[in-house]
Amino acid sequence: MSAAIAYPWHAPQWRQIVTARAAGRLAHAILLAGPAGLGKVAFAQRLSDSLVCSQLDPNGDACGDCPSCLAARAGTHPDQRHVSPEQPGKAIKIDAVRELTANSVLSGQGGGHRVFVIEPADAMNRAAANALLKTLEEPSSKTVLILVSSRPDRLPATIRSRCQLLKFAVPAAEEVRTWLKRQAIESGINELLAVSGGAPIRALQAREEGWVDEARRLSQELLSLKVRKTNPVTIVQEWEKRPLHVLSDSLKRCLSDLVKLASGVHDALIYHPGLRAELQSLSEGIDLRMLYDFNDELLQLDRDASNNLNMQMQMAFIVNRWLQITRPGVR
Repeated sequence: MSAAIAYPWHAPQWRQIVTARAAGRLAHAILLAGPAGLGKVAFAQRLSDSLVCSQLDPNGDACGDCPSCLAARAGTHPDQRHVSPEQPGKAIKIDAVRELTANSVLSGQGGGHRVFVIEPADAMNRAAANALLKTLEEPSSKTVLILVSSRPDRLPATIRSRCQLLKFAVPAAEEVRTWLKRQAIESGINELLAVSGGAPIRALQAREEGWVDEARRLSQELLSLKVRKTNPVTIVQEWEKRPLHVLSDSLKRCLSDLVKLASGVHDALIYHPGLRAELQSLSEGIDLRMLYDFNDELLQLDRDASNNLNMQMQMAFIVNRWLQITRPGVR
């Protein structure tokens, strides 16, 4: 495990943590909340490492050299636990939280804090959330729970109310541009900022996974389906060759842009400003209500981690729904 990363836009939140800790007011449960792509997991790891370190540096960070830090870096520190879904996109189940609860009452083996990171916290199913609530209501001394969520509204209010909220927001565009240039990115920065919603880590991911090119290809495929120039089966087969998360996220971004453009909000911020003309043409003649419904259905597919649809079935469903809402004469 590599050393925790300190991103420059985390400075205000880190100062808040350091101040609270110095005053003896560090909460037993902390909720790191904000949009995806801001490095909240890295912040959680940074905080976790500092809580088990035996000799902090002047900035409140882990020293990196003591036995605790060496164990943390190797991922073998006995007082650090990370709880996440067994598979990406699936739920965190009650057994994982019960194990956490059982361990939270034990004293730290290093004499310091025991730290549990739950990420993404909103992936807990109802039973898991209820089990965690009992721990939050009766916190153990020197145990710190760090919940990480890009969708904190999906957490039960009873859990949110028992956590210290640490909010993360998208940094100023100029700060992100400067940081991206330091990552040796010189071209296409404005497009990356747009498609990532301004989130720095997502901008890097967008570049690595080719989100802009994917959106261009996807808009062309949607148009060919709309005008009935391509066999739908061919599109389904083509989509199956691409990474599901890249295609799914690209569909949601394109549809979000279509909804905004079809609504007539011409100055709205969209993910693909370079494709505005193509997307505007694509949205023409489509009933706005049906676009909203289609958008909701895509989001539901994303939310429903328990659905049994395989990739081919998901792609076929999306293609068929697009054909329905773009059928000539449908309003």
